[in-house]
Amino acid sequence: MVDRLDLLASALTPELTALVVLWLGGTRRGSRDTRIAYADDLLLWADWARHDLGREPFSLDLHRGEVTIWLTRQQDAGAAVSSISRRLSTLSSLYSYAASWGLPVVSPISVDDHRPRIERGRRATSARVLEPGQIMAMLAAARDVRDALVVGLLFTDALRVSGICAANDEDRRDEGRRTWLKVTVKGGTTKLVPLDTTVAELLDLYIVTRPAWTGPGPAPLIVDASGKRLDRHDVTRMLRRLARAAGIPRPEKVTPHSMRASAATDQKRRGLAAEDIQELTMHADVRTVMIYLDNDGRNERVAAITDDLGRVMTAVPQHLRRPD
Repeated sequence: MVDRLDLLASALTPELTALVVLWLGGTRRGSRDTRIAYADDLLLWADWARHDLGREPFSLDLHRGEVTIWLTRQQDAGAAVSSISRRLSTLSSLYSYAASWGLPVVSPISVDDHRPRIERGRRATSARVLEPGQIMAMLAAARDVRDALVVGLLFTDALRVSGICAANDEDRRDEGRRTWLKVTVKGGTTKLVPLDTTVAELLDLYIVTRPAWTGPGPAPLIVDASGKRLDRHDVTRMLRRLARAAGIPRPEKVTPHSMRASAATDQKRRGLAAEDIQELTMHADVRTVMIYLDNDGRNERVAAITDDLGRVMTAVPQHLRRPD
């Protein structure tokens, strides 16, 4: 995040830079990934204003017609509707924040002129959904314990890749016969998720064999080959390598979110209620999950879901598992 703050400082006016630091530090932008996404979107706005409007450094002085020009350029360039909507939301949020401080700014974004209509439901750009048999083929193609562990975590708990990459050793919990993992979800909050028994077994084996952590701070749960914290790009490369080895068509379309979407789709097909899928995926948007349940019984429900999704873990090669 530090490098992005440096980039912002060089692209924005000093006054706006100071405001953006406060804005990014707000509780509504609690997670690191959210702050990075907002910063990147703002840098795109600053870059566009410099190239197309000849205006730098960037400040909150855009006009409604200029945003219309930006929107037309984005559409002509084939930008995804979701990306356009997110970038508009970023700018709108910053204008609102500035106004909350009493600054004399007027948002140039108009609901009538600028907000693209986003279709709900699956689209051509939605995450690739794999069948359980394809997930099992990827597990069978795993070359080491870490590969199988990551696939198992992503699928059986329908986790976001950011949650896995941010997890530390200290986030693991063992309670009776069940192992739990504390993960950070959108908004920066944390939740405990249950681990399938085979996934927990793989985690035990991985911890014994992984490279030693020598960096500052708590030890990350999963690291790359050089011993550094695993990131989403590492995971994407890993999944595509496994998909290719498993003979899955178009392996380049497999992403970490594919595992999450595949888990939710599998459970929907098996008759799981929408509210229980919400518990599994930890979605907050009522339009996405349709209904929100109270937390009563959440752990037991999600543990049962994880165990059911864990049926694919029988495909893990025997040599990767703990000997009896």
